[in-house]
This record gives sequence, C-alpha cells and structure tokens, in this order.
Amino acid sequence: MSSFYRQLDDRTFDSLPSTAGPWSPHAQHAGPPAALLARAMEQHEPAPGTRLADVRLDILGPIPVRPLTIATEVLRGGRSMQLLQATASVDGRPAAVARAWRITRAPDDFPHLAGRRPATVEPVPQASGSGHLQMPGAHEDGYLKAIEWRVVSGGVGTGGVTLAWGRQLVPLVEGEEPTGWQRALVLADSGGGITLTLDPRRHTYINCDLHVALDRDPEGEWIRMDSQALASPGHGGTVHTTLADARGELGTGLQTMVSMDARP
Repeated sequence: MSSFYRQLDDRTFDSLPSTAGPWSPHAQHAGPPAALLARAMEQHEPAPGTRLADVRLDILGPIPVRPLTIATEVLRGGRSMQLLQATASVDGRPAAVARAWRITRAPDDFPHLAGRRPATVEPVPQASGSGHLQMPGAHEDGYLKAIEWRVVSGGVGTGGVTLAWGRQLVPLVEGEEPTGWQRALVLADSGGGITLTLDPRRHTYINCDLHVALDRDPEGEWIRMDSQALASPGHGGTVHTTLADARGELGTGLQTMVSMDARP
C-alpha cells in the first residue's frame, strides 16, 4: 500500500485500494475522504495564525473507490472566523460534503482551561498480534490493513466500549506528510469500528455523519480513541469518542448511527 489517494490534478484524486472499507472492496471507509476534505479546507486560501476548529462530514451515500473531484468554497468570510465547505464528487455527483470553522488561534498566554480532563494519558502499548482490526465478514485488504491499532481495553465484540491507540500506515496523499487534523480524521471515523459488538449480519449499525471538534491540533502519528457505542431501541444510536495524542486529550468525535435490522 502506497497511500490512500494519488493526486491527478488540482482538484482530482484517484482513490486507491487502501481506501476500501470493511464491508466492500468497492466502497470507501469514510475516514480517508473526511481527511481529504479537511486537507482541501486547510489549503483553501490559507491565512497565517488560523486553524481548523472542527470538521463535520455528511456521507451522502456509499463513496465509490473511484476518482474524487474536490470543490471548496467559503460560506462565511471574516477576520476571526470563516465557515468553509468542501464537497467530494464522483462523476459529477456529490458523495460527501464537509464543513469546518477556521478560526484565529488563541494567544499563547490565553488562560488554560482543563475541565475534567486527566493530566496525562497512558503511553502507546506494545504491539500485540497483527495490529489490525478483526471484524466478522470484513474486507481486510483496504483500510483495515492501512491502520495499526494497539488496544488498551475493550475491542471488537467486547461490549461497545473501547480504548485504543491507532495510526495510519500510509500517507493520505501520495508523497505528502499528513497534518495532525488529517491523521485525526483518518482514525476518528473508526469509533464505530473499534467498538463493534453487534453482528453485522443481523443488525445494521453504520454512521451517516462524523463531527470532530479539536481545541488543540494533534501531534505525532498516534491518535488515542476512547469510544463508546450507544443505541436506544425504537430510536437510534450514536458513537462518542474522546480523542487524544501523547500530550493528552484534545477533542471529541461524534457519529450518528443508522440502526436497523439487517435480516431480510
């Protein structure tokens, strides 16, 4: 595996086999497209002293493993905050759309507010086993092989609560070093994967969106995810994730889950 995407021109990216999600070799995991759209917004008319504060992805349907055309625009301009939107299209049809607030960075002497966060997090555990998620009936030669996981507690099939460190093993775009935001988004959409407990042959539990808000840009290649899957019979489900790096917690992720009976 060389990367998730290969850039073909200013707006077009070839989706490589590593983008394929666990349920089909022909449909992408949402993590790489989310990061690709964040990359587009990071690079769109960049302004010194600003940063992305959040990224909200809406998945408009299965995202084919085919070339993506990216269009980016400013929905709301301003000196201290801008609302950006990036859309990924396949053959002229939108497949995913993301919005992000790009805001002025806080001054270095701004008061530190820690809330209920712990002062530190545990180090990345030693490698154990293959390092790849094992999911029943999954396509394992795409995204699942491009990500290394080191589980601290929980895991697939253990009740819907998982604490794990993960890192991408390939670049987002061929020949580029991913930014911290891009690394976080490649992993964040896996909250529903690392907590998978329901049998996908009996129950559909997939996300239609992803919202990540970070008050600090991630550092280093490892992203820590503390995720819990929730479902209310007769209503729906969500997956909540607290994100961290080696310095400590830095933000949250939220996925809205479509919860249905998968049996005919």
